[in-house]
Amino acid sequence: MNKFHGKLVAGLAAVAFFGALGSAQAQEPGAGAAPAYVPAPALVPAPAASDNMSGQLGFGVGLSAGTSLAVPGAALITKYWLSDSMAILPQLQLKMYKTKGQDTNWAIAPSAIILYCPWKNASTRLSVGGGLGLAFEKWGPAAATPASPPDLSVQRPQMPTPAPDTYIGITLPIYVGLEHFFAKWFSMGIALQNNFLEYGKQGTPWVMALGIDNANSFQALGYLLFYTD
Repeated sequence: MNKFHGKLVAGLAAVAFFGALGSAQAQEPGAGAAPAYVPAPALVPAPAASDNMSGQLGFGVGLSAGTSLAVPGAALITKYWLSDSMAILPQLQLKMYKTKGQDTNWAIAPSAIILYCPWKNASTRLSVGGGLGLAFEKWGPAAATPASPPDLSVQRPQMPTPAPDTYIGITLPIYVGLEHFFAKWFSMGIALQNNFLEYGKQGTPWVMALGIDNANSFQALGYLLFYTD
């Protein structure tokens, strides 16, 4: 009888042990159990970043104001990014003024500036650089009479007396500016530009100005650019 009771107790103990072991294994995730639910990361909208601008071409218009009435008021602007940190900025200023019975006054000034981007974040870039500019103009005394509009000619050194001869100028402009991208295809910029070297000739007289503080050619620029894909 004692042997029977001993076997019964041993059997019940074995059943209890294996039952507890099975219950513990059921609570652990098995190989065939469904994976736990992991919530998907929230979609954060990308900032209006300029990203990599290599090869991007922009077209726009700029307005300028400066220390002289001779500073041009508007320019056509293009900007091509040679790489993500280098760009070329061609500009063209074109003006014409006509009074009946008098010669047409005209001025054209193309320029190109090579820019380097030493700093940028997601949507704003700082650019510095320099380039070459030319100016051709025939702006006679009639355009400077009190009854006429303000002088709209392109920037030039102060000449002794206005003359009917064609003015020819060569400049080396320096540039520093910020460009903010609202989207990769649209940006707005502000800049300061000054002629480090400026040479002008009109008829026999010629003048030359050299210096980074040339007040006669200082310009504050604002522009809008639309980029192509």
